[in-house]
Amino acid sequence: MVKKTNQGLQTAVLFAVLVAAVLLFVVKIRQERDITQYSERYVSVSEVTAELGFGVYASEDWDTWFLEFHKDYLTGGILSRLLEKLGVRDYIEPEYAGTEDGQQPGLNRRIFSGQRAVSREEWNLIYRQILDYLDMEREVTTRTFLVLDAMEADSASVLTTDGEDVSTWLPASWFDQWTAYEGYIIEDICVGLVGIYREELPLKNVYLRSCEGGTADFLYGGMTYQKEMQQPEEGLSAGVCDLIFREGAVTSVRIKQDVIKGGLLSYDDTSIEIDGYGKIGHTGRIPVYQTYGEIAEKSLSDVILGNMEADYVTGDNQVCAILIRQPASIENIRVLLLADNGGNFRQEVYLQCSVEATLTCGQTQTPVAADTLVCAADYLPDGAGETLILTPSDAAGAVFVCDASGKQISNGYSGTMEVRKTQEGYTLVNQLPFETYLCAVVPSEMPSSYGIEAQKAQAVCARSYAYIQLLRADLAEFGAHINDSTSYQVYNKVAPTESSVTAVQETAGQVITWQGSPVEAYYFSTSMGYTDTAAVWNVEDENASGYLKPVCLNETPYEGDLSDEAAFLSYITQKADGYDGSVKFSRWFAAADYREKTAELAKILSERRAASAKNIQYFGTDGTTPLADGTDIGALGQLTGMAVTERSASGSILTLELIYEQGRVQVKTEYNIRKVLGCGVSRLVYADGGENTDVVMLPSAFCAVTPQEDGTVLLQGGGYGHGLGMSQNGANGMAAAGMNYEEILHFFYHDITIESY
Repeated sequence: MVKKTNQGLQTAVLFAVLVAAVLLFVVKIRQERDITQYSERYVSVSEVTAELGFGVYASEDWDTWFLEFHKDYLTGGILSRLLEKLGVRDYIEPEYAGTEDGQQPGLNRRIFSGQRAVSREEWNLIYRQILDYLDMEREVTTRTFLVLDAMEADSASVLTTDGEDVSTWLPASWFDQWTAYEGYIIEDICVGLVGIYREELPLKNVYLRSCEGGTADFLYGGMTYQKEMQQPEEGLSAGVCDLIFREGAVTSVRIKQDVIKGGLLSYDDTSIEIDGYGKIGHTGRIPVYQTYGEIAEKSLSDVILGNMEADYVTGDNQVCAILIRQPASIENIRVLLLADNGGNFRQEVYLQCSVEATLTCGQTQTPVAADTLVCAADYLPDGAGETLILTPSDAAGAVFVCDASGKQISNGYSGTMEVRKTQEGYTLVNQLPFETYLCAVVPSEMPSSYGIEAQKAQAVCARSYAYIQLLRADLAEFGAHINDSTSYQVYNKVAPTESSVTAVQETAGQVITWQGSPVEAYYFSTSMGYTDTAAVWNVEDENASGYLKPVCLNETPYEGDLSDEAAFLSYITQKADGYDGSVKFSRWFAAADYREKTAELAKILSERRAASAKNIQYFGTDGTTPLADGTDIGALGQLTGMAVTERSASGSILTLELIYEQGRVQVKTEYNIRKVLGCGVSRLVYADGGENTDVVMLPSAFCAVTPQEDGTVLLQGGGYGHGLGMSQNGANGMAAAGMNYEEILHFFYHDITIESY
């Protein structure tokens, strides 16, 4: 009995061990086939589906097709059927998977066998052949990237990498931080993985803050990271470097020590121009690091053109990073002077200086006598790539733009003049002291006959607006912050006057701030009695410009609701009695005729829709069904009518609807509305009886639109300009009434502070 009991026990133990082994095997198999994790041993069906997205079958078609196999991963049998469906089964030998290097031993007929999982290596070899045969447009590319972070989003995962962020349908759980992968890319989306990239890969141009205790503390892509080093290096100092990664570990650090120092003059997609050095190429993505105070990553726009010395870290004769060592000192502004046709480029440039000057071209300097005519073409032959700089010897000297005969065709410009040669022509940039610039803006934007307090208000507005543009440097590719037109502020069309200089000097350095930051202090010519908000520009967030409040300039505020059509018509047909009510622009009217303007309207609508589709929208005849993006306005037929469908509380048209035979067009933003309505006007009559017979656009969008029985449209409106911020004529009326410039500014702008920059 004892012997039998022992045998039974042994049998039970063996059986338990066998069951455990089977269970472990099953668990292991399941773990190996867990499609929520990346694997080298198999490829998930969802990954294969995404990778086949380049072809004629949609992803929904593949989803349906794969369902019949009841597998989450690719097997040899499924692969064989897949190749048959794609029509390439006969071109891929069953004995091997061919590559450019020839046959691959070991990839034999088993690859297409039954339920056996196809490995990632096997699938890659087959998939590349599929692409060779079927991806005729070469939609699928490969890219190697280092994963810094991976997160699940609403419909896809987002990978933060050493380059651009990558979207992918693959689970974020597939990706390990600091590991490099090679992926298949379709339209900037990673649809699948070739595999883990096991060679060294640099994380370029990081800012190493410290390297203590074998841990690299660094900035990259706006984030701060800490990463242990595989082999700690001693004596590493803070600076720009490449961190070399391999299979998740930092293997070495390459410090970059070559530096160019100087001020930034211009930059574009391929090059940077440094004062005293010239142009040098860059790597495309240029990280900018602030090294004083709190070390932080900034943007290229934080390197203020013409007002900041910086260090430009270079490698392979390219700028690869910029270091801001100290704050900017705002002293100068750089203005692009437009050609007579309003364009950025000129076919020729002739300059003359009232005093002795120096011509600098590259490393060559040439003295120039006073009143000498300088022809840019003599110094900048085609393809030179240099900048010609004319610098007066005396700050009181003035540079003039001339014609070929030497006749001066501009007012004198203070500061230096820079000429650049491009394929399109020459560009002309005037760099001068910021406050000096304002002395030539104020008289160009506001008559010097206006009250001095109005001119002071204008000076603060102009300074605030220019200060914002100086920080943005929208025209950096031309080496400028702004241009000299109404697109920014009119500059030097009227020479500085005694009163404009006084207005600038007595408000020196003062800007308007709101919630702690300088604002774009918009201003316009004349109101119709009210100003408006940023809603007239159909902005995404009107609250972002909360300082632009609607105000009433009338002696007696109107009691009605100006958003109502009848109320607005009643108001606009009354005589204006506000601070700028005596100005002829305060009221105007026109008889407009659009019956023969279908083609002209179509051109305007197409151009404005190309500029911003959300502000010119096409609809069906019901006015609510959107038409396709590519719809030709000509397909809507003839214009049959128009109506205001939305008006602001201050009375400006927010939405104008044009009614066509086969559809409707909704027009938004005051500029678009003024352009559209203006095209039917041949004669505009102002409040003083004066006329304008050369109308390109309406003076404002504060306008009533009344169809007449004879097919014409009566337009009755008031004001001149966009209607946001300060009315210049209103400010002059306030100055005449005894208000000072601070009172004027606080009247027009909501909850602001006037302070020095």
